Amino acid sequence: MRLIVLSLLAVTGAAATARAEVLPPDEADVMYKYYNGGGIKAEGPAYLVRKSVTQNAAVTASYEVDQVTGASIDSVVSGASPIREERKQKSLGAEYLSDKVTYGAAVISSVENDYDSSTVNGHISQSMFGDLTTVTLSASRGWDIITRRVKSPSGAVISDPTFRARLDRRQWSVGVSQIFTRNLIVGVDYEANTSQGYEQNPYRTYRYLDPLAANGYSFAAEVYPTTRTGNAFAIKAKYYLSWHAAASGSYRYYTDTWGIHSHTLELGYTQPFYKNRLTADAGFRYYTQNQASFYSDLFPRFDYQNYMARDRELSSLYTQSFSGALTYELPKARWHVIKRSTASLRLEELLYRYRDFRNATVVGVTPGTEPLYSNSAFNAVILAQFYF
Repeated sequence: MRLIVLSLLAVTGAAATARAEVLPPDEADVMYKYYNGGGIKAEGPAYLVRKSVTQNAAVTASYEVDQVTGASIDSVVSGASPIREERKQKSLGAEYLSDKVTYGAAVISSVENDYDSSTVNGHISQSMFGDLTTVTLSASRGWDIITRRVKSPSGAVISDPTFRARLDRRQWSVGVSQIFTRNLIVGVDYEANTSQGYEQNPYRTYRYLDPLAANGYSFAAEVYPTTRTGNAFAIKAKYYLSWHAAASGSYRYYTDTWGIHSHTLELGYTQPFYKNRLTADAGFRYYTQNQASFYSDLFPRFDYQNYMARDRELSSLYTQSFSGALTYELPKARWHVIKRSTASLRLEELLYRYRDFRNATVVGVTPGTEPLYSNSAFNAVILAQFYF
């Protein structure tokens, strides 16, 4: 099963945009993340170390573990057993600064009991016009191997020897960040991605009307297209306020060849306190999309069309999330090797509302008239960062 998790690199920004004329300082991070929602619980630690090799070169290594338990509504409806699995991810990256240009590359490996993923990526970032403008180009290539877990005649859970599939992924992006005034920074990004191979989840099924079934419908394995291409455009801005706070906002539009169009709006506010040693962040995110062209909650019959899916993430839906975070700069350590350290806590409440995915666990009603499904989730991240 493919897991969607919060990466330490994404939280700390350690693999992120380059800074003009100087690389970020040496750093060691320790993080623990927790997610609970929709019948699924995921938690685990993550570690990152960033070390300068020379004044212009640095390497970064990270390691993450996710323990996942529970059963989503899809598993409950189809009668599958609750999952209990572990995902481990390792990454190794490097950056090199030459004048105002930063070159970076990374290799990422993620392993689960039924999904192995390998990714290589690279980026080039250059500052220009007196460091007021930064242009970043990036590209990545990924290879995924999908297997399936089944029960053997003895009852043991094993890998299905008859099933093995592959998915190839590619992604390209370009971004421009511009300092307009001493208080305003605006960025524009474009991203294109494509994938080819086994796109679906091997455990997921669609449902169709079946007059011979006791509840009026039956299930069959989903069938997806073998290719997908998407494009996304985003604009973001951050404005520094006169009372030493900052407000931010962003909008992202996405469309792909499966017929999905989505819109994402994010708003944020940052306020330092206590001689700038304590920083509070608040955020709101709204996401909406239409359904994929081959999605349906209930198909008229078996083999109704070439491609058929009931994955709720391909349905028409919207989500809202509310987040808050506190970051405290710890007192200077007695050990001179640690120049600065911070501890932070981030909490997030997520609400998922589906417009055409129904709760099929409800029985005793006509198929297709069940109440629409919705759920909420809670996400927490504890992070300690040490700078050397």
